[in-house]
Amino acid sequence: MKTTALTKWRAVLIPLGGFCLLLATIAASSDPANVKPREVFNSGTQQLKDGKLPEAEAMLERALASQDEKIQPPALYNLGHVRFGLGVAELKKAPGAKATSARARLSEQQGEEAVRLADETLAGNDLSKMVAAYIHGRGVRKELKAATAAVERALSVHGGALAKWRRASGDFKSALELARVDADAEHNAEVVDRSIARLVDSLREMQQCSKTMCDKGKELGEKLKQLKGRIPASEMPPGAAGEDDDEDDSPMGKKPDEKEAPSRDGKEMPLSPELAGWLLQGFKLDADRRLPMGQKEAEPKNPSRATW
Repeated sequence: MKTTALTKWRAVLIPLGGFCLLLATIAASSDPANVKPREVFNSGTQQLKDGKLPEAEAMLERALASQDEKIQPPALYNLGHVRFGLGVAELKKAPGAKATSARARLSEQQGEEAVRLADETLAGNDLSKMVAAYIHGRGVRKELKAATAAVERALSVHGGALAKWRRASGDFKSALELARVDADAEHNAEVVDRSIARLVDSLREMQQCSKTMCDKGKELGEKLKQLKGRIPASEMPPGAAGEDDDEDDSPMGKKPDEKEAPSRDGKEMPLSPELAGWLLQGFKLDADRRLPMGQKEAEPKNPSRATW
């Protein structure tokens, strides 16, 4: 089934006295407490228009907290777009789920082969084959450990995106509840929920990969210990003893239920093709409402038109 994309955020500024109030109005105010909720809303939606999502979220939350019944529905609606966009930005921080899972499955297969080779070698007495199997198994275990770390990082990033998308879904549904009739809010909530379902499927697949690799790494570690016990110290590869001692305590790094610290390298990865497909297919090209998805944003035809 083709995924329909989110409807674009509404024409963003609420008119005041024949002109639109921008962020400069708030900056010029000497007493933030006296700034009207409508002015805060306009500033937040201007930030959304400019792609400044964290700033937009803060301003729109402030407008929502005013408890102004007229401000709340559009503030929630735009918060839905902000948080969906923040989730997309979160997903750019790590490789896609499909690529990560594919690497995990390949590493698991390599681990299975290394275990099989170790078993065959242990059944015989060929010292050279034992040394070769040990060296090979040690290299495979390193890759299993690296692949597990990659999966754990992807799980952390995708989990962060999931939290933001769940909030976005709640925002759209709350806007619909308050506005009684809002086809765009209803449509967007459905789109976000479908995206959430796919993301949850990816998370489950990666969690299973992490567990499987962890189990395979432990099994391979036991085989390496057995090989090491059969190989004379004089025949061991250089550096093998110290390296194995360091890895034996935690042969696969973090456990599947442990969280990994967020990346500090500041680099972003492109969205995976499958995720890009989920978000961009079937875009609803309304003349006044489109959601920016990383590409150049199309300007609304009438950005100052009132929405309610």
